[in-house]
Amino acid sequence: MKKVITNFKIFGLIILVTIIACNENKPPSEVVDLIIHNAKVTTQNEAKPEAEAIAVKGGLIHTVGTSVDILKLKGEKTKVVDAKGKRLIPGLVDSHSHFLRSGLSYTRELRWDGVPSIKEGLEMVKKAAASTPKGEWVRVIGGWTPWQFEEQRLPTPEELTAAAPKTPVYAQYFYSAGIVNKKGMEILGITKDTPDPDKGRFDRDANGVPTGLLLAEPHPGIFYGKIAALPKTTKEVERNSTIHLFRELARYGLTGVIDAGGGGFNYPEEYNTAEQLAANGDLAIRTSFYLFAQRPKRELEDFDAWSKANKAGTNTDPHKAHGFELDGGGEYILWEAADYENFRWERPELPETMGENLKPIVKLLIERKWPFKVHATYNESIMKILDIIEEVNKTTPLNGMRWSIEHGETVKPETVDRIVALGGGIAIQDRMVFLGDDFVERYGEAAAKMSPPIRYMYDNKVPIGMGTDGTRGGSFNPFISLHYMITGETASGRKLYDKNNLLNRKEALWVHTIGSAWFSGEEEVKGKIQKGQYADLALLTKDYMNIPVDDIKTIESLLTVVDGKVVYAAGEYAGLAPPAPPILPEWSPVKLFGSYWKAKNN
Repeated sequence: MKKVITNFKIFGLIILVTIIACNENKPPSEVVDLIIHNAKVTTQNEAKPEAEAIAVKGGLIHTVGTSVDILKLKGEKTKVVDAKGKRLIPGLVDSHSHFLRSGLSYTRELRWDGVPSIKEGLEMVKKAAASTPKGEWVRVIGGWTPWQFEEQRLPTPEELTAAAPKTPVYAQYFYSAGIVNKKGMEILGITKDTPDPDKGRFDRDANGVPTGLLLAEPHPGIFYGKIAALPKTTKEVERNSTIHLFRELARYGLTGVIDAGGGGFNYPEEYNTAEQLAANGDLAIRTSFYLFAQRPKRELEDFDAWSKANKAGTNTDPHKAHGFELDGGGEYILWEAADYENFRWERPELPETMGENLKPIVKLLIERKWPFKVHATYNESIMKILDIIEEVNKTTPLNGMRWSIEHGETVKPETVDRIVALGGGIAIQDRMVFLGDDFVERYGEAAAKMSPPIRYMYDNKVPIGMGTDGTRGGSFNPFISLHYMITGETASGRKLYDKNNLLNRKEALWVHTIGSAWFSGEEEVKGKIQKGQYADLALLTKDYMNIPVDDIKTIESLLTVVDGKVVYAAGEYAGLAPPAPPILPEWSPVKLFGSYWKAKNN
């Protein structure tokens, strides 16, 4: 009997050794780089919408299935992550942002994103001022709205002066208002004798002295000059700042962004920092970018030169420069064709010369096969722009080349149909979270109910993507965008939309992934967790599909994967991501407060 048992043990041992040997000697083609198992996987693959585990090889999704099956693909060098039942989603894509420009200044800015009161915001200004060196400013530029505050108003210049009497402070609410403290006004040289800028206004007291409140009426040009006057920094700080902003985007589950340029952001010199980071593998997430016309009345000249020197590319090799690519022109292709989202002022009319000047630019971009974006907020503007694109299309056909309207808050369904007929898409943002209360005060609740008509776009299979317009505009946090599409709420809690203009969680996620990827021509390779797709993923702190809806705003990523590599990790997974360099400059407000108040306190 003993002999039988002994033989049985030996036989079992042989089988075990054989299994181990087979696994160790597995052909290289069957060994994967990364396994995430024991997860709730939202695949967005209609044939297999849910799974437990995924395997990644060579930057692509290799296999999706059960934990038992996927773990069989493990090799000696396979990185294995136990998700412990957490939600895994395709990486989020921001279809309209300004992160390349923002990256240059991010670590020198104080963020009020999510701050619940003016009192709290002023305390932050006070603390930041205490460590801000002479010659620098406390900057609060974008990502907030007065409607998020308990006080439901803008902070005053006097309040900023009391918080920082000796340090200049500049705060900007979208492109509607700016607030400067007394010290800042002295440095900028704004006095009683300073004339108001064109299409802007300095608020003045009874004696005609500017108070420190800057108002766009309606043009945001009043802010461009003030931001441009803020101190510059070194290339080293800009590089460090960009690394930290893109790492922060990865913290919120973003794996791809489409950058829409911006005023005062010149190509190619100011793009070099991000381009070099991407080439070295130091830019955390994939970036497509469009070139924004910088010189009013000389736009055609610039696009002619840019499009001769550069071929616009979509669906380019994702491993080349880590997905950093020039995709076309916009969001400004003509300054005259742009309106402004300042709902505290009446809608601007596009000048009569707009059409004549837009036509040759559109023709050139089509001929050079340069996809383009056009900034347009109001339906009236969009219709005039469409008239020109339709006219050009008759003689210089688009032939399927992608183009888009960016923003479109008041676009009408019938105008949406015209855009689609020309092969265009609509990149919307969560700007109404920040500006929706201003909109209601000017245009009324009824006008806000379909601004924009999200449900119509989705149901009619319109190419639609979601973005943040961060960071001088909205916050960079995509979970605010997701919450907005699901609830239709502003930062004050006002419900803008009825149920017939809302999306469910699954639909909203589709828009912020596959939908947004359309705008860089990558919807066939991004946004799904299925074999052959890019391995761009986010493992979430909370279950997006099942938690109470307001908790969606507090979600972050515990593990963000881009091109099959971990680019951000937190909590028990923190050791899986490469460490970030120390934040520069030494006095950075990001060191004091982080980037998002609500996230830090949840």
